[in-house]
Amino acid sequence: MTDSMTNYRSSRWRRASRILSLALLLALVALLAGPALAQDYYFAVPTLQLQVFIEPDGTARLVYDITFQNEASGRAIDVVDIGLPTGDYQISNMTASIDGMELYDIRPSEYVKPGVEVHLDNQWISPGDTGTLHFEAVIPDLLFQDVTNRDYASFQITPTWFGSQYISGLTDVQVAIHLPEGISPETMLYQNEAFGQRALFQDRAVALWQFPATRLTGPHLVGVSFPSAGIAGVQRMTVFDLAERWFVSQTTLRLILGVLFLGIFTAIFVRLTGGTGWTLWFIGAAALVFAFIRWPLSLLAGFIPLLAALYLVERWRRTRKLPYLPPIAQVEGGGIKRGLTAPEAAALLEMPLNKVLTLIVFGLLKKGVLRQTSADPFQVESTEAFRAAKGKQEERWQTRRAAAQKTGVTLQSYEQRFLDAIDAKPNAPLRKIEFVEAMDWFLANVAKRMKGFDISDTQEYYQAIVRRAVEQAKAIPDIPLREAALDRDMEWILLDNTYSDVFNTPSYSYRPTWVRASSGSGGLSGGSSGGSGGAVAPSFSNVAAGFAGWTENTMGSLAAAISPSSLPSLAGKSGFVNLSGVDKATADVFQALASSSKSGGGGGGGSCACAGCACACACAGGGR
Repeated sequence: MTDSMTNYRSSRWRRASRILSLALLLALVALLAGPALAQDYYFAVPTLQLQVFIEPDGTARLVYDITFQNEASGRAIDVVDIGLPTGDYQISNMTASIDGMELYDIRPSEYVKPGVEVHLDNQWISPGDTGTLHFEAVIPDLLFQDVTNRDYASFQITPTWFGSQYISGLTDVQVAIHLPEGISPETMLYQNEAFGQRALFQDRAVALWQFPATRLTGPHLVGVSFPSAGIAGVQRMTVFDLAERWFVSQTTLRLILGVLFLGIFTAIFVRLTGGTGWTLWFIGAAALVFAFIRWPLSLLAGFIPLLAALYLVERWRRTRKLPYLPPIAQVEGGGIKRGLTAPEAAALLEMPLNKVLTLIVFGLLKKGVLRQTSADPFQVESTEAFRAAKGKQEERWQTRRAAAQKTGVTLQSYEQRFLDAIDAKPNAPLRKIEFVEAMDWFLANVAKRMKGFDISDTQEYYQAIVRRAVEQAKAIPDIPLREAALDRDMEWILLDNTYSDVFNTPSYSYRPTWVRASSGSGGLSGGSSGGSGGAVAPSFSNVAAGFAGWTENTMGSLAAAISPSSLPSLAGKSGFVNLSGVDKATADVFQALASSSKSGGGGGGGSCACAGCACACACAGGGR
């Protein structure tokens, strides 16, 4: 029994040891293989030679000799990407070899556009080894008319380059451009980079550039212009064509301008539609993006009508009186709705909301419900009897109704809501108080009160009241009597566009009742009043700064505090057209569809040729 137990334990220990040993071996293999698996291309390029042979038909034969010195820490170089001047190439016109051994596998590059990748097959360059790649390609249509001299042809190119994370050390770069026979070296002109040498070699003029000890991580653009007489295949080029080619090459600039264009387009769309019809916006934006990609210059051309449209829309919005009343179920011939207050009549006449708000506040000041504490900025507070900042809404309203009954004033339902907003932010200027909810309810209540009545007849009725109040006040020569009329009809007179002529005259400047009652405390500067019913003639300078001028400034300061576009009931109605129906129709279509479905590499770089001395070359580069 004891021996059997001992043998069992020994066998179990041996199995555990074998498993542990296997685990340690696998871990060691993983540690050793990890760096190898994590290796990437890392090599030096001691020399790069590019020779370009320009033919009379406008084609160019590119001949590369690139020496690679693979670092010991790098992976084997098995593929090399070569950037090309254009995507208009034929792989059948290309050949490659490595150290004299011909290569047959040339494909379009996956990493460099435009470009090709040359696969080294079983001739790859192992870590620590050196190899020279020879590559030739014939590319058509690379000669362009020089826009600085119509009798000259232009050619520009940059050798391929490699990503900075893959390349080490410095490179000696040589570029030679061989021109067609019959061209004298003295007639050649350089572009961008001055010639290193120019000479006659095998009956061809040759321009040579050298870049010793340079980093091969970016373009080395060179160019030459030469007489085009007798040379076919020169692409005619204008300044407009040159500008287009340059703009097409500026990807970042085009992206920035495209985003700016769509931003302005969106602003115009929102202004016109009030934020409705986003389905149409998406379709329009998609069409613009397609046009910008397909025809790049359309982006620049589109800015002129875009900015003109922005100007016209903003001008239209400033001059347009935006309707803000909710729909009214009126009845033609339904009669006149009497009994509206001055602010309600102003809303019915669709006067600016800042004027409506001013009339409501002035009415509460005249009743003694509010007290003015500052003229500039305009600031008010509830008087002690009407102050009700705490408690539920019904409790606050009941407190004010009791105070109104004691003081003998009438407090409208809509005034309670504006008082709630004022009491909620004590010691705050009026322009910083949120009146949106109160104003929205006020306008809805005006529309409700007009139900069943004739709007146009009612508007004419209240316009007549305003004219009569103005004419009566102007006709009273006696200052105390005139002041009494102004006190009574102040809000109605303010509805008239000529109210400043009524409140301010060369011999009189009106001061409202709440200013006179406060004995100048927190009131207007430059007013005149000798007390109850009495007045003295103010100076002309004080007239200019009197009640009418102050009221105008006060209304202006409240324009930012309340605007039609901020009202919830106007969502989607502040634009020129309302496209909310389009959004709903689109949503219905998608919902119906949903219901229906439920039921049913190597080295990188680039080279290019383009026209003109000022031409910028947009070449691919910085690959693996």
